[in-house]
Amino acid sequence: MRGISFTDRMSLPSVHISISSGMIAFYAAVVSTVTASVQLWHFLRDRARIKLHVRRNMEIIGGPGVPRKGLTLVYVANRGRRPVTITAVGGFRLYPNNPFIIPECNPNLPHELTEGKSLIATLPPCDLDFSQISHWEAYDAVGHRYRLSVAGWYLRLRSRAQWRLHLRRDRKKKRLGGKHES
Repeated sequence: MRGISFTDRMSLPSVHISISSGMIAFYAAVVSTVTASVQLWHFLRDRARIKLHVRRNMEIIGGPGVPRKGLTLVYVANRGRRPVTITAVGGFRLYPNNPFIIPECNPNLPHELTEGKSLIATLPPCDLDFSQISHWEAYDAVGHRYRLSVAGWYLRLRSRAQWRLHLRRDRKKKRLGGKHES
């Protein structure tokens, strides 16, 4: 008896696949687009997203002392995944009023806000005219500003232009040494 080899028993069909360079380019374009989209989604999801919310005429009841009425509370919350250290909370008023900082915060500033955490800045009852508020702001440790606009865009734009004109006049007055041009 003669030995039968594997190749003698069965002949395998040969398969030839031809892939054009256009198909490879199309596949590479699809893969790179999907990868770029996923990376952009991760970048946008993982950044810090600070949201401000303001409530006026609030009241603290219970606890020591007389109940405090007429409080303004500024909530600063981190809705993003990246932790942020908040260093200041305040507001800007329309021209000619100056901006202000709220010193009373719970927890005390500076404070690191991790994902889903918040802090509350408490503005005690005062003679602050809320119709003159341009926007509320919170600042982080690296200098980013997070803003909640209150006044209309036209009022903010006009106020900013008046501030610039005021600063330009002050610089001119300083440059001339307090003398007026004739």
